[in-house]
Amino acid sequence: MTIKEVSEKYHITQDTLRYYERVGMIPKVTRTPSGIRNYQPEDLGWVELALCMR
Repeated sequence: MTIKEVSEKYHITQDTLRYYERVGMIPKVTRTPSGIRNYQPEDLGWVELALCMR
C-alpha cells in the first residue's frame, strides 16, 4: 500500500506516518525502486500499534 492509502485507511496524515517512521515508532518501511514507501501487512500492524499507544 502507498502512504496515501495507509493514511486514508487509518484517518491520519501522511506527515504523521513519516514522523512515526522517523522517530522509530514504526520500523523503516520498504520502498519501491523509485523510493516510494510500500507498506506491507506487517507494517500496518506497527501503524495500528502506534495509533493504539498514542
